[in-house]
Amino acid sequence: MYFRPKDSVAGDIIPFYRDGSYQLFYLRDYRNAEKYGEGTPWHLLETKDFVRFTEKGEVISRGDKEEQDLYVYTGSVFEKENISYIFYTGYNPYFMKQGKRREAVMLSVSTDFQKWEKQEGFCLCAPDCFEPHDFRDPFVFFNEETGEYNMLLAARLNYGPSRRRGCTALAVSDDLLHWEVREKPFYSPRLYFTHECPDLFRMGDWWYLVFSEFTQKCETHYRMSRSLDGPWLTPEYDTFDNRNFYAAKTVSDGKDRYVIGWNPTHVGDEDFADTQWGGSVIVHRLVQRADGQLYVALPQTIKEAYGAPVCWQEGAVIGSVSKLGEGWRIGRPEGFSSLDLGKLEENCRISFRVSFEGDCKIFYLYLNSDEDNEAAYYVGIDLVMGRLTFDRWPRKRSDYPFMLETERKIPVEPGRSYCVDVIKEGSVLEVYFDEKAAMSARMYELAQGTFGFATQVGTAQVTGLAYLTADE
Repeated sequence: MYFRPKDSVAGDIIPFYRDGSYQLFYLRDYRNAEKYGEGTPWHLLETKDFVRFTEKGEVISRGDKEEQDLYVYTGSVFEKENISYIFYTGYNPYFMKQGKRREAVMLSVSTDFQKWEKQEGFCLCAPDCFEPHDFRDPFVFFNEETGEYNMLLAARLNYGPSRRRGCTALAVSDDLLHWEVREKPFYSPRLYFTHECPDLFRMGDWWYLVFSEFTQKCETHYRMSRSLDGPWLTPEYDTFDNRNFYAAKTVSDGKDRYVIGWNPTHVGDEDFADTQWGGSVIVHRLVQRADGQLYVALPQTIKEAYGAPVCWQEGAVIGSVSKLGEGWRIGRPEGFSSLDLGKLEENCRISFRVSFEGDCKIFYLYLNSDEDNEAAYYVGIDLVMGRLTFDRWPRKRSDYPFMLETERKIPVEPGRSYCVDVIKEGSVLEVYFDEKAAMSARMYELAQGTFGFATQVGTAQVTGLAYLTADE
Protein backbone atom coordinates (compact mmCIF):
# COMPACT_ATOMS: atom_id res chain seq x y z
CA MET A 1 0.00 0.00 0.00
CA TYR A 2 2.67 2.46 1.04
CA PHE A 3 5.05 2.32 -1.88
CA ARG A 4 8.80 2.51 -1.44
CA PRO A 5 11.12 1.85 -4.41
CA LYS A 6 13.60 -1.01 -4.18
CA ASP A 7 17.05 -0.11 -2.83
CA SER A 8 16.01 3.53 -2.48
CA VAL A 9 13.37 5.88 -1.11
CA ALA A 10 10.63 8.05 -2.55
CA GLY A 11 11.24 11.74 -2.02
CA ASP A 12 8.83 14.52 -2.96
CA ILE A 13 5.79 13.25 -4.88
CA ILE A 14 4.37 15.34 -7.74
CA PRO A 15 0.87 13.95 -8.43
CA PHE A 16 -1.07 14.46 -11.66
CA TYR A 17 -4.40 12.93 -12.73
CA ARG A 18 -4.64 11.83 -16.34
CA ASP A 19 -6.79 9.39 -18.33
CA GLY A 20 -8.34 7.77 -15.27
CA SER A 21 -5.07 7.17 -13.40
CA TYR A 22 -2.99 8.98 -10.86
CA GLN A 23 0.46 9.71 -12.23
CA LEU A 24 2.79 10.00 -9.24
CA PHE A 25 6.12 11.49 -10.26
CA TYR A 26 8.64 11.27 -7.46
CA LEU A 27 12.24 12.08 -6.61
CA ARG A 28 14.16 8.84 -6.30
CA ASP A 29 17.03 8.86 -3.81
CA TYR A 30 19.31 5.83 -3.72
CA ARG A 31 21.32 7.10 -0.73
CA ASN A 32 24.39 5.37 -2.19
CA ALA A 33 26.37 7.67 -4.44
CA GLU A 34 29.22 5.17 -4.86
CA LYS A 35 26.93 2.53 -6.36
CA TYR A 36 24.21 4.59 -8.04
CA GLY A 37 25.80 8.01 -8.56
CA GLU A 38 24.89 11.39 -7.11
CA GLY A 39 21.64 13.18 -7.73
CA THR A 40 17.91 12.47 -7.75
CA PRO A 41 16.19 11.65 -11.04
CA TRP A 42 12.43 11.82 -11.46
CA HIS A 43 10.64 8.47 -11.60
CA LEU A 44 6.98 7.72 -12.24
CA LEU A 45 4.36 5.54 -10.54
CA GLU A 46 0.92 4.90 -11.94
CA THR A 47 -2.06 3.88 -9.82
CA LYS A 48 -5.84 3.87 -10.01
CA ASP A 49 -6.49 3.20 -6.34
CA PHE A 50 -3.38 3.96 -4.21
CA VAL A 51 -3.24 0.25 -3.44
CA ARG A 52 -1.55 -1.22 -6.52
CA PHE A 53 1.26 0.67 -8.21
CA THR A 54 2.94 0.24 -11.58
CA GLU A 55 6.49 1.52 -11.90
CA LYS A 56 6.96 3.34 -15.18
CA GLY A 57 10.67 4.04 -14.76
CA GLU A 58 12.84 7.12 -15.04
CA VAL A 59 11.24 10.22 -16.53
CA ILE A 60 13.82 13.00 -16.10
CA SER A 61 17.44 11.98 -15.77
CA ARG A 62 19.87 13.81 -13.52
CA GLY A 63 22.66 15.88 -15.01
CA ASP A 64 26.34 15.67 -14.17
CA LYS A 65 28.38 17.80 -11.77
CA GLU A 66 28.85 20.49 -14.41
CA GLU A 67 25.13 20.87 -15.09
CA GLN A 68 22.43 22.78 -13.22
CA ASP A 69 20.19 19.75 -12.65
CA LEU A 70 22.56 17.30 -10.98
CA TYR A 71 19.62 16.97 -8.59
CA VAL A 72 16.25 17.03 -10.31
CA TYR A 73 14.12 18.47 -7.55
CA THR A 74 10.44 19.21 -7.12
CA GLY A 75 8.16 20.89 -9.65
CA SER A 76 4.77 20.45 -11.30
CA VAL A 77 3.06 19.08 -14.40
CA PHE A 78 0.90 21.17 -16.72
CA GLU A 79 -0.85 20.28 -19.99
CA LYS A 80 -1.88 22.58 -22.83
CA GLU A 81 -2.94 21.72 -26.39
CA ASN A 82 -1.58 18.17 -26.31
CA ILE A 83 1.78 19.25 -24.93
CA SER A 84 2.81 18.24 -21.43
CA TYR A 85 5.15 20.48 -19.46
CA ILE A 86 7.22 19.55 -16.43
CA PHE A 87 8.61 22.57 -14.65
CA TYR A 88 11.22 21.37 -12.18
CA THR A 89 14.06 22.51 -9.95
CA GLY A 90 17.63 22.08 -11.10
CA TYR A 91 19.91 21.96 -8.06
CA ASN A 92 23.68 21.73 -8.02
CA PRO A 93 25.37 22.07 -4.61
CA TYR A 94 28.77 22.68 -6.25
CA PHE A 95 27.68 25.82 -8.07
CA MET A 96 27.84 28.17 -5.06
CA LYS A 97 31.65 27.84 -4.82
CA GLN A 98 31.80 28.64 -8.52
CA GLY A 99 29.85 31.85 -8.06
CA LYS A 100 26.73 30.39 -9.70
CA ARG A 101 23.19 30.03 -8.41
CA ARG A 102 22.65 26.58 -6.99
CA GLU A 103 18.93 26.48 -7.91
CA ALA A 104 16.98 27.37 -11.03
CA VAL A 105 13.66 26.46 -12.60
CA MET A 106 14.02 24.23 -15.66
CA LEU A 107 11.65 22.69 -18.20
CA SER A 108 11.04 19.35 -19.88
CA VAL A 109 8.25 18.73 -22.43
CA SER A 110 6.49 15.76 -24.01
CA THR A 111 3.91 15.17 -26.72
CA ASP A 112 3.02 11.64 -25.60
CA PHE A 113 3.54 11.72 -21.80
CA GLN A 114 6.22 9.07 -22.19
CA LYS A 115 9.30 10.62 -23.75
CA TRP A 116 10.40 13.86 -22.12
CA GLU A 117 12.90 16.31 -23.59
CA LYS A 118 14.77 18.87 -21.55
CA GLN A 119 14.54 22.39 -22.95
CA GLU A 120 18.16 23.49 -22.79
CA GLY A 121 17.38 27.15 -23.41
CA PHE A 122 14.94 27.45 -20.49
CA CYS A 123 16.33 28.59 -17.13
CA LEU A 124 14.50 30.81 -14.64
CA CYS A 125 16.56 32.20 -11.74
CA ALA A 126 15.73 34.34 -8.74
CA PRO A 127 15.75 38.10 -9.41
CA ASP A 128 17.59 40.48 -7.09
CA CYS A 129 14.56 40.98 -4.82
CA PHE A 130 14.97 37.38 -3.61
CA GLU A 131 17.93 35.45 -2.26
CA PRO A 132 19.74 33.77 -5.15
CA HIS A 133 20.19 30.22 -3.85
CA ASP A 134 16.68 29.32 -2.60
CA PHE A 135 14.37 29.48 -5.59
CA ARG A 136 12.67 26.20 -6.32
CA ASP A 137 9.62 23.91 -6.47
CA PRO A 138 7.62 25.62 -9.25
CA PHE A 139 3.85 25.07 -9.25
CA VAL A 140 2.15 26.21 -12.46
CA PHE A 141 -1.56 26.90 -13.00
CA PHE A 142 -3.74 29.01 -15.25
CA ASN A 143 -5.23 32.04 -13.52
CA GLU A 144 -8.67 32.46 -15.09
CA GLU A 145 -9.16 35.79 -13.35
CA THR A 146 -6.15 37.44 -15.04
CA GLY A 147 -5.90 35.27 -18.14
CA GLU A 148 -2.25 34.49 -17.37
CA TYR A 149 -0.22 31.46 -16.41
CA ASN A 150 0.99 31.70 -12.81
CA MET A 151 3.96 29.99 -11.20
CA LEU A 152 4.31 29.73 -7.42
CA LEU A 153 7.83 29.22 -6.06
CA ALA A 154 9.56 28.49 -2.79
CA ALA A 155 11.70 31.57 -2.28
CA ARG A 156 13.32 33.83 0.31
CA LEU A 157 13.25 37.59 0.58
CA ASN A 158 16.66 39.26 0.60
CA TYR A 159 16.04 41.33 3.74
CA GLY A 160 14.81 40.89 7.29
CA PRO A 161 15.55 38.27 9.99
CA SER A 162 17.27 35.36 8.27
CA ARG A 163 15.02 32.58 9.51
CA ARG A 164 11.84 34.53 8.68
CA ARG A 165 12.51 35.36 5.05
CA GLY A 166 10.59 32.44 3.59
CA CYS A 167 7.82 33.30 1.15
CA THR A 168 5.83 32.01 -1.79
CA ALA A 169 6.96 33.95 -4.84
CA LEU A 170 4.90 34.56 -7.98
CA ALA A 171 5.88 34.54 -11.66
CA VAL A 172 3.53 35.21 -14.59
CA SER A 173 3.57 34.25 -18.27
CA ASP A 174 1.48 34.51 -21.44
CA ASP A 175 2.96 31.45 -23.12
CA LEU A 176 4.52 29.15 -20.48
CA LEU A 177 7.97 29.87 -21.90
CA HIS A 178 8.70 33.45 -20.90
CA TRP A 179 8.21 34.31 -17.24
CA GLU A 180 8.32 37.50 -15.20
CA VAL A 181 8.96 37.11 -11.48
CA ARG A 182 6.96 39.66 -9.52
CA GLU A 183 8.75 41.57 -6.79
CA LYS A 184 5.75 41.29 -4.45
CA PRO A 185 5.42 37.75 -3.05
CA PHE A 186 2.20 35.79 -3.38
CA TYR A 187 2.32 35.00 0.35
CA SER A 188 4.85 36.24 2.92
CA PRO A 189 3.91 35.77 6.59
CA ARG A 190 7.47 36.05 7.99
CA LEU A 191 7.11 32.77 9.86
CA TYR A 192 9.51 30.28 8.28
CA PHE A 193 12.88 29.86 6.63
CA THR A 194 11.17 28.97 3.38
CA HIS A 195 7.88 27.59 2.00
CA GLU A 196 8.78 24.35 0.23
CA CYS A 197 6.71 22.56 -2.41
CA PRO A 198 3.85 25.07 -2.85
CA ASP A 199 0.54 23.74 -4.13
CA LEU A 200 -2.69 25.56 -4.88
CA PHE A 201 -6.24 24.39 -5.52
CA ARG A 202 -9.85 25.47 -5.29
CA MET A 203 -12.59 23.55 -3.52
CA GLY A 204 -16.01 25.14 -3.49
CA ASP A 205 -15.77 28.81 -2.58
CA TRP A 206 -12.30 28.51 -1.09
CA TRP A 207 -8.76 28.64 -2.41
CA TYR A 208 -6.13 26.63 -0.55
CA LEU A 209 -2.39 27.25 -0.48
CA VAL A 210 -0.27 24.30 0.66
CA PHE A 211 3.41 24.40 1.61
CA SER A 212 5.94 22.63 3.84
CA GLU A 213 8.40 24.11 6.32
CA PHE A 214 11.38 22.79 8.24
CA THR A 215 11.79 25.78 10.60
CA GLN A 216 9.69 24.50 13.49
CA LYS A 217 8.39 20.94 13.09
CA CYS A 218 8.99 19.85 9.47
CA GLU A 219 5.29 19.76 8.61
CA THR A 220 3.01 20.49 5.68
CA HIS A 221 0.67 23.42 6.30
CA TYR A 222 -2.22 25.01 4.46
CA ARG A 223 -3.85 28.43 4.27
CA MET A 224 -7.29 29.35 2.95
CA SER A 225 -8.79 32.35 1.20
CA ARG A 226 -11.88 33.27 -0.79
CA SER A 227 -9.65 35.09 -3.26
CA LEU A 228 -6.27 34.52 -4.89
CA ASP A 229 -5.44 38.03 -3.73
CA GLY A 230 -5.87 37.00 -0.09
CA PRO A 231 -6.04 37.49 2.77
CA TRP A 232 -4.75 33.98 3.51
CA LEU A 233 -6.28 32.69 6.72
CA THR A 234 -4.66 30.21 9.08
CA PRO A 235 -7.23 27.59 10.17
CA GLU A 236 -7.38 26.17 13.68
CA TYR A 237 -5.84 22.91 12.50
CA ASP A 238 -3.50 24.02 9.73
CA THR A 239 -1.61 20.73 9.19
CA PHE A 240 -2.74 17.47 7.59
CA ASP A 241 -0.51 15.19 9.62
CA ASN A 242 2.62 15.55 11.75
CA ARG A 243 6.37 15.80 11.15
CA ASN A 244 6.37 12.33 9.59
CA PHE A 245 4.45 13.56 6.55
CA TYR A 246 6.37 16.04 4.46
CA ALA A 247 6.50 17.84 1.09
CA ALA A 248 2.85 16.99 0.48
CA LYS A 249 1.02 18.05 -2.67
CA THR A 250 -2.55 17.45 -3.78
CA VAL A 251 -4.37 15.87 -6.71
CA SER A 252 -8.03 15.51 -7.69
CA ASP A 253 -9.84 13.03 -9.93
CA GLY A 254 -12.72 15.47 -10.33
CA LYS A 255 -14.60 13.98 -7.37
CA ASP A 256 -12.19 13.54 -4.47
CA ARG A 257 -8.97 15.33 -3.65
CA TYR A 258 -6.00 13.66 -2.01
CA VAL A 259 -2.89 15.01 -0.34
CA ILE A 260 0.26 12.93 -0.94
CA GLY A 261 3.58 13.13 0.90
CA TRP A 262 6.21 10.81 2.35
CA ASN A 263 6.73 9.13 5.70
CA PRO A 264 10.47 9.41 6.41
CA THR A 265 12.69 6.51 7.34
CA HIS A 266 14.90 6.66 10.44
CA VAL A 267 18.69 6.47 10.49
CA GLY A 268 19.73 2.85 10.92
CA ASP A 269 16.08 1.73 11.00
CA GLU A 270 16.06 2.51 14.72
CA ASP A 271 13.35 3.89 16.96
CA PHE A 272 13.94 7.44 18.16
CA ALA A 273 16.75 7.94 15.64
CA ASP A 274 16.88 11.02 13.40
CA THR A 275 14.48 11.03 10.47
CA GLN A 276 15.83 11.02 6.92
CA TRP A 277 14.79 12.77 3.74
CA GLY A 278 12.45 10.50 1.78
CA GLY A 279 10.72 7.25 2.62
CA SER A 280 7.35 5.70 1.72
CA VAL A 281 4.47 7.24 -0.25
CA ILE A 282 1.54 8.24 1.99
CA VAL A 283 -1.91 9.27 0.74
CA HIS A 284 -4.70 10.99 2.70
CA ARG A 285 -8.18 11.92 1.45
CA LEU A 286 -9.19 15.54 2.03
CA VAL A 287 -12.55 16.35 3.63
CA GLN A 288 -13.89 19.91 3.54
CA ARG A 289 -15.86 21.22 6.52
CA ALA A 290 -18.82 23.56 6.15
CA ASP A 291 -16.62 26.48 7.24
CA GLY A 292 -13.99 25.65 4.63
CA GLN A 293 -11.42 24.05 6.93
CA LEU A 294 -9.90 20.78 5.78
CA TYR A 295 -9.77 17.42 7.51
CA VAL A 296 -8.04 14.23 6.35
CA ALA A 297 -9.38 10.70 6.23
CA LEU A 298 -8.29 7.23 5.20
CA PRO A 299 -8.84 6.75 1.44
CA GLN A 300 -11.75 4.40 0.81
CA THR A 301 -9.75 2.18 -1.55
CA ILE A 302 -7.06 1.58 1.07
CA LYS A 303 -9.70 0.92 3.71
CA GLU A 304 -11.39 -1.65 1.49
CA ALA A 305 -8.07 -3.33 0.63
CA TYR A 306 -7.89 -4.50 4.24
CA GLY A 307 -10.97 -6.71 4.09
CA ALA A 308 -9.89 -10.09 5.50
CA PRO A 309 -10.93 -10.55 9.16
CA VAL A 310 -8.38 -11.80 11.67
CA CYS A 311 -9.39 -13.55 14.87
CA TRP A 312 -8.61 -11.82 18.11
CA GLN A 313 -8.98 -13.26 21.58
CA GLU A 314 -9.37 -11.64 24.94
CA GLY A 315 -6.29 -12.31 27.02
CA ALA A 316 -4.45 -10.78 29.94
CA VAL A 317 -6.12 -8.02 31.94
CA ILE A 318 -4.52 -5.39 34.15
CA GLY A 319 -6.68 -3.26 36.41
CA SER A 320 -10.37 -2.93 35.61
CA VAL A 321 -11.97 -4.27 32.39
CA SER A 322 -15.63 -5.27 31.92
CA LYS A 323 -17.77 -6.35 28.95
CA LEU A 324 -19.94 -3.74 27.30
CA GLY A 325 -22.11 -5.48 24.71
CA GLU A 326 -19.64 -6.49 22.00
CA GLY A 327 -17.06 -4.10 23.41
CA TRP A 328 -15.45 -3.22 26.70
CA ARG A 329 -15.34 -0.66 29.47
CA ILE A 330 -11.69 -0.18 30.38
CA GLY A 331 -10.27 1.82 33.25
CA ARG A 332 -10.54 3.03 36.83
CA PRO A 333 -10.32 6.41 38.55
CA GLU A 334 -6.65 5.93 39.41
CA GLY A 335 -4.03 3.79 37.77
CA PHE A 336 -3.45 1.78 34.62
CA SER A 337 -5.89 -0.69 33.07
CA SER A 338 -5.46 -2.78 29.93
CA LEU A 339 -6.97 -5.56 27.84
CA ASP A 340 -4.79 -7.73 25.60
CA LEU A 341 -6.31 -9.04 22.37
CA GLY A 342 -3.62 -11.31 20.97
CA LYS A 343 -1.01 -11.37 18.24
CA LEU A 344 -0.51 -8.32 16.03
CA GLU A 345 -0.11 -9.10 12.33
CA GLU A 346 2.76 -7.50 10.44
CA ASN A 347 0.31 -5.91 7.98
CA CYS A 348 -3.12 -5.10 9.36
CA ARG A 349 -5.88 -2.59 9.97
CA ILE A 350 -7.45 -2.02 13.39
CA SER A 351 -10.69 -0.06 13.41
CA PHE A 352 -12.89 0.79 16.41
CA ARG A 353 -14.95 3.44 18.15
CA VAL A 354 -14.04 4.90 21.49
CA SER A 355 -15.77 7.22 23.94
CA PHE A 356 -14.46 8.67 27.17
CA GLU A 357 -16.04 9.11 30.58
CA GLY A 358 -15.52 12.39 32.41
CA ASP A 359 -12.57 11.12 34.43
CA CYS A 360 -10.58 9.80 31.47
CA LYS A 361 -7.16 11.37 30.95
CA ILE A 362 -5.37 9.17 28.40
CA PHE A 363 -6.50 6.25 26.25
CA TYR A 364 -4.11 3.93 24.38
CA LEU A 365 -4.05 1.40 21.60
CA TYR A 366 -0.86 -0.53 22.22
CA LEU A 367 1.01 -2.46 19.52
CA ASN A 368 3.68 -5.18 19.51
CA SER A 369 3.55 -5.52 23.27
CA ASP A 370 5.56 -8.07 25.19
CA GLU A 371 3.96 -10.58 27.56
CA ASP A 372 3.81 -8.25 30.56
CA ASN A 373 2.97 -5.05 28.70
CA GLU A 374 6.36 -3.70 29.75
CA ALA A 375 7.53 -2.87 26.21
CA ALA A 376 5.21 -1.72 23.42
CA TYR A 377 4.31 1.07 21.02
CA TYR A 378 1.46 3.29 22.18
CA VAL A 379 -1.00 5.27 20.05
CA GLY A 380 -2.51 7.65 22.57
CA ILE A 381 -5.53 9.95 22.75
CA ASP A 382 -4.67 12.57 25.36
CA LEU A 383 -7.80 14.37 26.53
CA VAL A 384 -5.88 16.69 28.87
CA MET A 385 -3.66 18.14 26.14
CA GLY A 386 -6.08 17.57 23.23
CA ARG A 387 -3.64 15.57 21.15
CA LEU A 388 -3.00 12.33 19.32
CA THR A 389 0.34 10.80 20.33
CA PHE A 390 2.73 8.03 19.35
CA ASP A 391 5.41 6.72 21.66
CA ARG A 392 7.35 3.65 22.70
CA TRP A 393 7.77 2.39 26.20
CA PRO A 394 10.35 2.20 27.53
CA ARG A 395 11.83 5.19 25.76
CA LYS A 396 15.36 4.78 24.47
CA ARG A 397 16.29 8.30 25.51
CA SER A 398 16.09 8.20 29.29
CA ASP A 399 17.46 11.74 29.45
CA TYR A 400 14.21 12.96 27.91
CA PRO A 401 11.62 11.26 30.12
CA PHE A 402 8.75 13.51 29.03
CA MET A 403 9.49 13.74 25.32
CA LEU A 404 7.04 11.96 23.03
CA GLU A 405 8.18 10.41 19.77
CA THR A 406 5.52 12.40 17.93
CA GLU A 407 2.15 14.07 18.43
CA ARG A 408 -0.49 16.23 16.78
CA LYS A 409 -3.41 18.35 17.97
CA ILE A 410 -6.94 16.93 17.69
CA PRO A 411 -10.45 18.02 18.76
CA VAL A 412 -11.43 15.56 21.52
CA GLU A 413 -13.64 15.70 24.60
CA PRO A 414 -15.46 13.35 27.02
CA GLY A 415 -18.94 12.09 26.28
CA ARG A 416 -18.53 11.79 22.50
CA SER A 417 -17.81 8.73 20.38
CA TYR A 418 -14.91 8.78 17.92
CA CYS A 419 -13.84 6.40 15.18
CA VAL A 420 -10.19 5.39 14.96
CA ASP A 421 -8.49 3.64 12.03
CA VAL A 422 -4.95 2.34 12.34
CA ILE A 423 -2.98 0.70 9.54
CA LYS A 424 0.34 -1.03 10.12
CA GLU A 425 2.32 -2.12 7.08
CA GLY A 426 5.85 -3.23 7.94
CA SER A 427 7.45 -0.32 9.77
CA VAL A 428 4.88 2.18 8.50
CA LEU A 429 2.12 3.22 10.89
CA GLU A 430 -0.81 5.42 9.83
CA VAL A 431 -3.41 6.59 12.35
CA TYR A 432 -6.70 8.30 11.44
CA PHE A 433 -8.83 10.00 14.08
CA ASP A 434 -12.55 10.45 13.37
CA GLU A 435 -11.99 11.41 9.70
CA LYS A 436 -10.45 14.62 10.97
CA ALA A 437 -6.75 14.09 11.55
CA ALA A 438 -3.94 11.76 10.56
CA MET A 439 -0.68 10.84 12.27
CA SER A 440 2.21 9.02 10.60
CA ALA A 441 4.93 7.14 12.44
CA ARG A 442 7.52 4.36 12.18
CA MET A 443 7.84 1.17 14.23
CA TYR A 444 11.19 -0.54 13.90
CA GLU A 445 12.69 -2.39 16.84
CA LEU A 446 9.73 -4.08 18.53
CA ALA A 447 9.03 -6.33 15.58
CA GLN A 448 6.32 -8.56 17.00
CA GLY A 449 3.96 -8.95 19.93
CA THR A 450 0.34 -8.41 20.86
CA PHE A 451 -2.13 -5.53 20.67
CA GLY A 452 -4.80 -4.22 22.98
CA PHE A 453 -6.39 -1.23 24.70
CA ALA A 454 -5.44 0.62 27.84
CA THR A 455 -6.21 3.69 29.92
CA GLN A 456 -3.97 5.66 32.21
CA VAL A 457 -6.26 7.25 34.80
CA GLY A 458 -9.96 7.16 34.00
CA THR A 459 -12.32 5.10 31.89
CA ALA A 460 -13.00 4.62 28.19
CA GLN A 461 -15.52 2.53 26.25
CA VAL A 462 -14.44 0.64 23.11
CA THR A 463 -16.95 -0.76 20.60
CA GLY A 464 -17.07 -1.96 17.00
CA LEU A 465 -13.61 -3.52 16.86
CA ALA A 466 -12.58 -4.74 13.40
CA TYR A 467 -9.21 -6.47 13.00
CA LEU A 468 -8.30 -7.08 9.37
CA THR A 469 -5.49 -7.90 6.96
CA ALA A 470 -5.20 -7.15 3.28
CA ASP A 471 -7.13 -9.34 0.86
CA GLU A 472 -4.99 -11.63 -1.28
